[in-house]
Amino acid sequence: MRTPSTSSITFFMVGCQRCGTTWTAAALRDHPQVYQPIKKQSYFFDRFYDKGIEWYLDFFKDVEPQQKAVGEIATGYCLPHAVPRMAKHFPDVKLLMVMRNPIDRAYSNYQTRKVEENWSSFEEAMEVDSGLLERGQYIEQAEELLKYYDRDKILFLLYDDLHDDDRAYLTRILNFIGVDSARESKLFGQRKNAAIFPRARKWLHRLGLDSFVHLIRKSLIGDWLRRSRKNKGSAYQPINPETKNNLIAHFRPYNDRLSVLLDRDLSYWNEE
Repeated sequence: MRTPSTSSITFFMVGCQRCGTTWTAAALRDHPQVYQPIKKQSYFFDRFYDKGIEWYLDFFKDVEPQQKAVGEIATGYCLPHAVPRMAKHFPDVKLLMVMRNPIDRAYSNYQTRKVEENWSSFEEAMEVDSGLLERGQYIEQAEELLKYYDRDKILFLLYDDLHDDDRAYLTRILNFIGVDSARESKLFGQRKNAAIFPRARKWLHRLGLDSFVHLIRKSLIGDWLRRSRKNKGSAYQPINPETKNNLIAHFRPYNDRLSVLLDRDLSYWNEE
């Protein structure tokens, strides 16, 4: 164990919500050369910055010498108000940002929160929470990151790549953060979903029982809960076609700019 300092932290996965970060967190936690705090997110730079940097560094007090990649997966660190704070304390870290079709991301976020927020529809949710759309305007977040970090310090990723080939996806991440990328992972072929049981998860989090939630996710009980939700009709219903068309029009200019930045064809994100 070594005393944590700002130089101890080497990477942040800064976004985005509902883009496979829970799977990535689980895969990295399984790697002996990688350290993450027990809690997936501290929300320091986006919510709790007033607690001070020493409060934040205490999350990393248990780092072992063999863990040469030390960091946090925090989906709010790509938000405009969080980026300059992060850059002030950690100007040299490596950053990872994963993105997903913004309509799918917004709808997934709605589905996981609709019970606790008491939303009656996706359309209502977008009216009362502007973040459902703003968080999918990825190019704005990417450009904010690039104001403070060189391009070679940021690895931009797509959820589509995780879906298509999780092994290649994780290998790319491990190479970027500088650890052994040949290691096998028990996560290959699996998907972790942070919203297995949204209401219970929120209640357990408030009680400080995140480790218990983590154990349930990995267990046969977690598998049963996922199947049960699907069997009871908890699987997502299709988006209203008119709503989807409106969202395609909204996100198209942002997607087109992102396509240029990444030098990747994202036109399929703009399809009906």
